Parts: sequence; structure tokens; C-alpha cells
Amino acid sequence: MNKFFSIAAMGALLMMAACNSNVKKTPNGMEFSIAKAGDGVLAKTDEVLVFEYQMKDSKDSVWADTHKIGFPAAVLIADTSALKTENGMVQMFRQLSKGDSVIVNMPIKKFFKDIVGSGLPPKMDSTLSISYLISVTEITNREKYMAKQQELMQKKQTEQLTKDVEAIDKFLAEKAIKADTTSSGLRYVITQPGTGANATPGQSVKVHYAGYLLDGNYFDTSIKAVAQEKGLYDARREPYAPFDVVIERSNVIRGWHEALKLMNKGSKATFYIPSTLGYGSQRAGEKIAENSILVFDIEMVDITDPEKAANANKPGPKGKKKG
Repeated sequence: MNKFFSIAAMGALLMMAACNSNVKKTPNGMEFSIAKAGDGVLAKTDEVLVFEYQMKDSKDSVWADTHKIGFPAAVLIADTSALKTENGMVQMFRQLSKGDSVIVNMPIKKFFKDIVGSGLPPKMDSTLSISYLISVTEITNREKYMAKQQELMQKKQTEQLTKDVEAIDKFLAEKAIKADTTSSGLRYVITQPGTGANATPGQSVKVHYAGYLLDGNYFDTSIKAVAQEKGLYDARREPYAPFDVVIERSNVIRGWHEALKLMNKGSKATFYIPSTLGYGSQRAGEKIAENSILVFDIEMVDITDPEKAANANKPGPKGKKKG
């Protein structure tokens, strides 16, 4: 199935479609070609049509490919009252059945106007055209679709965690760093012991931190001297100060919550956080790509009792989860 969506396969199907008179139109006039016919049973209202697709431009640049992403796409079929406001692509899905493979071609201006709903971006080549190769793999109900998606996500996370842990352990071995581990995949080194009990859920903590990637590229810090040294200084953050987190409550990445519970007041540690405990498959700014392993040097400055933790959650580090 993966091979089906190679550029070579797409080219073959485009040639087949060119010789095929089976061209259809949506109610709003968008044309599409049937490259391969399925079982002919159309999706009903409130059913989910699941499909794989590859999108490329006329210069053979692939813009999107669900097989590379690891998840199929899907569209919920609304009742017919929504038909008049739907774009051509959504209208087309109403006319497709399981096993159908279709090809859609359109000028890039039309793609941005009718599908994206915006004008052509600056510096975009206006002579390009866009081609979609779409294959319907399943028509199902919402419950079954959500359950299958959850299963796929869990499988993908497990595979990514295995990959991340292998990369972290390889890095640590090459650097001769002896680290402790947790069941979640977190690796850590306590570089300075603290005093008292470790922080617990609900407590407010103040921490200094510096975040970077395995390649040593820094992306954020609460420490002014580090910010200046690593080219991250931002006058708008003055005065640089420890960051407040309420454990298990603040909107920071999961790896931070796990890390902070391993520290007591005055301790310092380095944490190697798998992407599954960080931003996962999301990109977080220019420096943090999808599935990035994050490294944080953290100092536990203070721990406050839970009843004094009000108003502790304020904007701060790149370890902060996007809302």
C-alpha cells in the first residue's frame, strides 16, 4: 500500500486517468477523475470516509503524504444541508466509495482560493498546479474511527519512544554519561544534591532552566548569562528570573512534570526528555522540529506548600506546552 503512493505510481495513475473518460464533477463544478473504481457504496450522513492521499505540485514537489505522516485522513459526511457551503473537495467525498482512487488537478491559485480559503502566498509561483491522488480505504462510523485512530496513535507513540530512547542511550554512551532512568523513558543525571523531600503534585516550584537539543543547540533559558552566551538574549524578558510551575497543574510538557518530581530544593539535574514527553510530532518554533528529543538543565530554586501555589502559572520557557 505504501508503494501505491510513490511518485512513480502517481504518474502511472495520472496517465491512466488521462486515457479514461470517467471524469466527474461536484455540484460546484470541480472536476475529478476516477483512476480506479471501488465498491460503489457511498458514505451516509454522519459516517466517516477514511482516505490516504498524496499532494504534489507540477514541479514534482510533494506537499503532503499521509503514508509519511503515519495517519490516514478522514472527513465526516454532513447532512445535505451543508452541501451548498462545502468546497469542491468535500463535495467530492460525498460521491466516493470504498476502494475508489481519484485524481484532482487544479491551478495553484484555485487551490488556495477554493480549498485553503486564502489568497496566493507572497513569492509563491503562480504558474504551478496542484495534483491530489486520493484513495478511499474505509467508510465507518465515528466510534470505530476514533477507536482505530487511538490505536494508531498509541502504536506510533510506542515506536517513537523506542526510537528516542535508543538515540538518547547512544548519546549517553558516547559521552560516557551515567544516567538514571524512569519507566516513561526519561533519562536524568542529578548534578547537585539538594535538601529535604522531593517536590510533589500540587506544589509550586521555582526553577532556573536551560533547554537545548542533543546536538547542543540551545532554544530557551531563564538564565540571563546563558541567554547572552547562546545568542538567546531578549530584553523583553528582563528581569530574567526563575520560572514558576505548579506540578501536575501548569501547562508545561509532561517531561517537565516528571522531571520536577525527581528534584528537591537546591538540587540541579540534567534531563533527557523523549519527544513523546515533549512536543511529540508537533513543531515548536524554528529550533524544535517534530519528534525532537529535548535536554534541560534545571535548578530547583524553591518549593512552596500547595496552599501557597496560587497564581504560579505564568508564561515562560519553551518547555511550556502550546495551548
